[in-house]
Amino acid sequence: MRETTTPGLRIKTRQAVTEALANTALELFDTTGFDQVTVADIVAAAGISQRSFFRYFSNKEDVVFGDRIPSAEEVRGELLRHLDEGPVWDALRATFRAAAVQMDDDTGHWKRATRVICHTPGLRARYLEKHLAWTDALVPEIASRIDFDGPDVELKAQTMINTALGCFDVALMRWSDSSEHLSLAPLVDDVFGFVQFPHS
Repeated sequence: MRETTTPGLRIKTRQAVTEALANTALELFDTTGFDQVTVADIVAAAGISQRSFFRYFSNKEDVVFGDRIPSAEEVRGELLRHLDEGPVWDALRATFRAAAVQMDDDTGHWKRATRVICHTPGLRARYLEKHLAWTDALVPEIASRIDFDGPDVELKAQTMINTALGCFDVALMRWSDSSEHLSLAPLVDDVFGFVQFPHS
C-alpha cells in the first residue's frame, strides 16, 4: 500500500528545502556578490534543477527577502504591544529589539542576508521601500501618543520613526560586518541609547 504524506509533513518538508536553498544562495551572494551570481549558479551548488528553484522562489531577490522581513502591519502590531509601557522612544526601541532577538536566533542566515542587502544597491533600495511602508504604518500610532502639541506633531512622529530606523540600520551593519561574536539585541539597545527625545 502506498504511503501518503500528510499536509503538515509536506509543509515542514517545503520549509526545510526552502531554507536550505536560501542558505546555499546566500552563501554564494555573500562570497561572490549578488549581481554576479545567476540562478544557474545557485541550482548547480544546490544540486537541483532551475525548474525546482522556481517552485520555491520567483527570482533571486525573493531568496534574500522571502517572507522573513516583517510587513508593515507586523511591525505596527509589535509597536502597539509596547506603547503603553512607557515613553514612545522606549516603545520604538523595544519594537526593533524584538526583531533583533529573532535575528539572533538565526544569526548565520541574517548576517549573510544583511551583508548582501547592504552591499547590493538594488536590494538596498527594496529594503528602503519597506522602511517607507513601516513609517506610514507607525506615524499615526506615534503621533497619537507623543506629548507634543501643535501642527508639527506628525513631523515629530516621522522624525522619531526615521531616527529609530537609522539606529536599527547602524546596529545591523555593525553586527553583520563584525567578525566578533556579537549579539544584535544588546547592540540595538546601545545604539538607541545614544539618542534622546524630550517629551516623548
